[in-house]
Amino acid sequence: MANINETFAQALERFKKNKRQTCRRKIKLPKEIKKPIINPTLNAAEFSWDVISYLQNEKDGTSVKPKKNRQWVLTWLSPKGNLNVKAAEKKDLAVLKIISENSGIEKTSKNLNMPLLALNNIFKSAAQEHIIFMPESKIRRKGNFFNNGPFASNKYLIANTFVLQWHITNACDLNCKHCYDRTKRSPLIYKQGLKILRQLKDFCKKMNVKGHVCFTGGNPFLHKSFLKLYKDAAGSGFSTSILGNPVSKKRLEEILSIQIPGYFQVSLEGLERYNDYIRGKGHFKRSLSFLKLLKKMKVSSTVMLTLNKDNVDQIIPLAQKLKGEADCFTFNRLSRTGEGKNFFLPTQLKYKKFLYDYTKASKKNPMMEYKDNLINTVLSKNEKRVFDGCTGYGCGAAFNFVALLPDGQVHACRKFPSLIGNVLNKNLLSIYNSKKAQKYRQGTLACNGCSLRPVCGGCLAVTDSYGLNVFTQKDPHCFYRH
Repeated sequence: MANINETFAQALERFKKNKRQTCRRKIKLPKEIKKPIINPTLNAAEFSWDVISYLQNEKDGTSVKPKKNRQWVLTWLSPKGNLNVKAAEKKDLAVLKIISENSGIEKTSKNLNMPLLALNNIFKSAAQEHIIFMPESKIRRKGNFFNNGPFASNKYLIANTFVLQWHITNACDLNCKHCYDRTKRSPLIYKQGLKILRQLKDFCKKMNVKGHVCFTGGNPFLHKSFLKLYKDAAGSGFSTSILGNPVSKKRLEEILSIQIPGYFQVSLEGLERYNDYIRGKGHFKRSLSFLKLLKKMKVSSTVMLTLNKDNVDQIIPLAQKLKGEADCFTFNRLSRTGEGKNFFLPTQLKYKKFLYDYTKASKKNPMMEYKDNLINTVLSKNEKRVFDGCTGYGCGAAFNFVALLPDGQVHACRKFPSLIGNVLNKNLLSIYNSKKAQKYRQGTLACNGCSLRPVCGGCLAVTDSYGLNVFTQKDPHCFYRH
């Protein structure tokens, strides 16, 4: 408890003493952290004076009088031995209280009637500041081909979030000419959906990662239990996103009343004439109107385009048209699967020129983001830097995400046939640890020795589109020489 009779000089001296004591401590952690723990060097002390603001003003050369302000001050060392000081926020104190009392995140969430995702995010924030330490993720890249080169850092080798791209139905209100799956797969029933969410929760707990559910289809809104499953996913503490077609304001409000998605992604295939040729008359205008609705409702919006030889020259003009309309614009290359077999990809030379043009144009249009791994072949040469790749870890097939189809099939990547199991007869953890999944996770042997491997790996779906072996042959558009 703060001593209300303490003078400012006494408070300041106590604060400096706490700093000295903290600096003398050492971080001693157990070999394996099984649950969240408080940083062993952390010193939490309550003051009746605002010593933090006073010292900051003094540092800035501002002359101010000390102010009475009851606050908790935290001092601690980072793993590298750097001293950290801050006035504790309510969220910091909540995390420390939960851990010290061994209350448990889920139990606290229920007691406080606080969304589990929000509480998980508070813990994540405290861990990022090293106020606490969390169990380490078990989703890690393995193999020498990932661990060599300038980009072989934990940032690209360890995933802290696992994404379930959940195609809850193949039903769709569009009839896109390049659709890669029009099969009439048996739609899952609600009870099966709940079982899948429990499997995902168990998977995340055992792998020490956060879970994210990306709802898609077909059109996910055409599944009669979509809202119930969305609510159950949110209630399980998972962050969410939606890949779907434009919906009404009423339907969007129903979603937002449950949990705001991290983003809502719609697809456009080029400028209006070409887009409507692919996706149906009027789709372009409907999508632009929906993007305005998303902006009005303060929902992050993404526009995705599937690149082929016929629309490659429309991509940059479309991005310019969407500037200010969407928060993010990106593309991936066509997978010649399903109806996609009727379309073709540009030549390697044409695609190479496009990538240089795209990265150049993106400097003047910040909503143009990067997704295709091969963009790193341009960035690393021109600017000696890279982005984190298609899924944040180069090709993330069966690594930090899997695709789940309506009939329970699990694929390493949705863009091409890559079956690794079925959650209706085997649990997600077993599927993830299977030899099939490990093979997709490793990617192609042709990329071994490449310095870009941790942030690239090409696109297995494109390799498959050319009839090549995805485990031994290189992405045919890759022009990088290592």
